[in-house]
Amino acid sequence: MNKVDEKKLHQPLEGEGSYSATRRYNKHLGDAVASGDLEEGAERARRAVEGPEGPQLKRAAEQAKRGPKAASATRDSAQVKPRK
Repeated sequence: MNKVDEKKLHQPLEGEGSYSATRRYNKHLGDAVASGDLEEGAERARRAVEGPEGPQLKRAAEQAKRGPKAASATRDSAQVKPRK
């Protein structure tokens, strides 16, 4: 067995609650806070929301608040197999 296969054997299976993704997010968030660039980012976000792309950003935010089930409900029901 080569090193890549060995490494895969020792990596935990992650589902929706990905611990590694959470660690990466927290690290990047901490880095952003430590850098002091939050004001600049907030100003860019404000300009984007108030600018021409604002309506699209607001629709995306509302869709995100509804969650993944709302997005999947728009699929054709004939394509979705019922669970047994």
